[in-house]
Amino acid sequence: MRLFVIFLLFVSTLFGVTKESVYSAYKDKKYKDACYLAAKIYLKYKQDEDFLTLFANSCLKVDNINRMAFPALLLVDTPAARSNAIYFLTILYQKKLLYKSLIDGFDVSGYKFPTTNYILSKIFVKYINKNYKKIGKSYIFTDSFNPYKKYELSLAKDGGIFKMILKTYLKKKLVKTRIYW
Repeated sequence: MRLFVIFLLFVSTLFGVTKESVYSAYKDKKYKDACYLAAKIYLKYKQDEDFLTLFANSCLKVDNINRMAFPALLLVDTPAARSNAIYFLTILYQKKLLYKSLIDGFDVSGYKFPTTNYILSKIFVKYINKNYKKIGKSYIFTDSFNPYKKYELSLAKDGGIFKMILKTYLKKKLVKTRIYW
């Protein structure tokens, strides 16, 4: 029995998620891995603002913005942490409002938020300003800096829930698809 316990401790240290493994994944630009791994251990490091910011930023880079809420809510101790929390939660809130507007017809035109550089945030601003063309059930947005770049926002029902599909086109060629719910 004692040998079995020692074996379990050895195996758990081999496969355990560490803060260093999260930082390593982030450094190697494996943002999906960093987001996933950080989610497993973030409560252990809830006082570490750098770790929490890295966690939220990893998730943002892979468009897993729902997961940003967990670390953002814990970013409270310093002015920089609170600013980061506002940034992450602004994007999340814009996504939620856009989702509600598309599904329920909720009017979001009166909402004003800080500007962020995240694509869904830019789409939200264009949406509330009615800076789009509606073709069927899709909304087409033109990039502010590149007229050859277009975005198509639509809804799709999957497994009983609506998902927002944001497709990015460059010179009419699909280059990226993001899915939000």
